[in-house]
Amino acid sequence: MTSPLHLDPFDALGVPPRFDLDPSTLRAAWLRRASGSHPDAGGSVSQSALENAALIVLSDPVRRAEALLARWGAPVVGPVAPPLGFLAAMIELRERADAAEIGCAEHGALIGEAQAGRMEAIEVIQCAFARVRDESISEVDAREVRVQLQVVRGYERMMEQLEREASGS
Repeated sequence: MTSPLHLDPFDALGVPPRFDLDPSTLRAAWLRRASGSHPDAGGSVSQSALENAALIVLSDPVRRAEALLARWGAPVVGPVAPPLGFLAAMIELRERADAAEIGCAEHGALIGEAQAGRMEAIEVIQCAFARVRDESISEVDAREVRVQLQVVRGYERMMEQLEREASGS
């Protein structure tokens, strides 16, 4: 049995375990729960903290995907090879950034490319979760989600580097 402090984030907010949660629906569910559990309304600090943590997890597509994998008993971590060509694309993006003048317009374009790559990977994750039936994800889809999560993280790291370079820090 799951302890109240380690409750599944979907259960904590009373939302269906799905990847394609609408942000306004998620926020409304959090507000409903938070209004009754906030310490100022007679609720407990631990319950309020749990609901706040659930909102943070479910608002982030990477953490939401990991929560779904965990909920359905699929491995969340472990070795997976990146998609063919991904590492070469990251190296090429890095080389173009190194060749660009710091703070120039090209840095903005490179950040845009990284954002587009991240969004593309999130769309692949969404498609994999759309195939789930009866809260049971296939091994193939779970692996695809893990591979694409690795891609998302790679693009996020690249965006952080590029944004730091563009700001000169």
